[in-house]
Amino acid sequence: MFVRHTKIIATIGPASSEPRLLDELIAAGVDIVRLNFSHGTQADHAEKFHMIREAAKRAKRHVAILQDLSGPKIRIGRLDGGRPIMLDRGAPLVVAIGDAIGGPGRVFTNYAELALRVAKGDHLLIDDGKIELVVESASPGEIHTRVIDGGELGEHKGINAPHVPLRSEMTEKDRRDLAFGLALGVDMVALSFVQAAADITRARTAMVEAGRPKVPIIAKLERPEAIDHLDEILDASDAVMVARGDLGLEIPLERVPRVQKEILRKAQARSVPAIVATQVLESMRTEPRPTRAEASDAAGAVDGGADAIMLSGETATGRYPVRSVEVLDAIIRDAESMTQPGIARADDLPNVDHTRALSEAAVTLARRSGAHAIVAVTREGQTARLLSTARPQAIILAATDNEEVARRLNLWRGVVPMVCDLHGDIEEVITRVVDGAVKRSSAPENATLVFVNTATDLDRGGSNFVRIRRV
Repeated sequence: MFVRHTKIIATIGPASSEPRLLDELIAAGVDIVRLNFSHGTQADHAEKFHMIREAAKRAKRHVAILQDLSGPKIRIGRLDGGRPIMLDRGAPLVVAIGDAIGGPGRVFTNYAELALRVAKGDHLLIDDGKIELVVESASPGEIHTRVIDGGELGEHKGINAPHVPLRSEMTEKDRRDLAFGLALGVDMVALSFVQAAADITRARTAMVEAGRPKVPIIAKLERPEAIDHLDEILDASDAVMVARGDLGLEIPLERVPRVQKEILRKAQARSVPAIVATQVLESMRTEPRPTRAEASDAAGAVDGGADAIMLSGETATGRYPVRSVEVLDAIIRDAESMTQPGIARADDLPNVDHTRALSEAAVTLARRSGAHAIVAVTREGQTARLLSTARPQAIILAATDNEEVARRLNLWRGVVPMVCDLHGDIEEVITRVVDGAVKRSSAPENATLVFVNTATDLDRGGSNFVRIRRV
């Protein structure tokens, strides 16, 4: 069976937290499970974390867990009785700073900086842009606005302030949640509203202090400042996410497709995995089938070079969580059957050395021999990541003796992790790895496998090689 290269990330929520549903999601093709720390308590996430680990164990899969920190998300506070209020076009609305209960004509937010940063004429977008306000005046305690586009406003809805400069320092909640997630054992962390490389550095420092410096950091690109500093963010982060929900509110809507293409292109050139997220199959929250436009959008992300595609509300709160994954899996497989990924040119890639040269040689050998798979013998995952950069048509079986490394490798396109015993001389290792590779990839009889192992130390005997074997 054709093995899918582009990874699927699924968000867990009320619609998908039962053990049975987790089993079905993993069986449908989920590679990474996202815990969204914008919602729920730490206790809730700890329970889900252990449920995911148990489901992965039942499936005999190395499923990664992604902690997505909420970041400085601005939200409307509580409303009287929890009842939505109706905002009519042209009506005044005061957005006050505090934790009081709002009602008609006045709502609250805890994000005090907003009142200090906005000015007359600025626009506020609420609930993914469904409601638009224009600022008429502001003081440290409240913002006086008028409704441009009205509608029903519920409590805890997000507020976006396009073109309003906001600080990007980690919130106290993010610090607590990050420490909690690292202690729990999450495999990767997504930072929300990243604006510069310094945001990544702060998170990395916290990881070092927590004793887990190697956890991959995914920078979520949601603000125009992130696009302005894209190169430095790509250099500082382990992966990036095109978070089109907030990004589409912060920059003109018509720019989003172009920005997405630019991010994917630059990420691939730097060997940085890129995730496309938000409203991928949005209609499947309520419908059993996506729209044709959504299917084309997902296929376009594959063609554009995305390493992973993320489902949010579709699997967290939607009516068809498992079906959403199955549909996305089918779309990706069909899109990949038409693409012809090639090896990136050496002069386009940073740090070209013998390790990359060996990886590229393995990809060339696999292509010319029609190999079923490239097997990377890798303790830390570096060889598998280099192979993923080259975008081979063959799958990459990453044989490692570290389960944590195996889970992290789920983020890289085309990499299928497997845990093996790597002790002994190289011939013994290859023999063991062949047995595991045949089972993990359902290799047919007489299939060809290309083996590659790289190490930066040229003095380590037997650590740098490319070999070809017939099963």
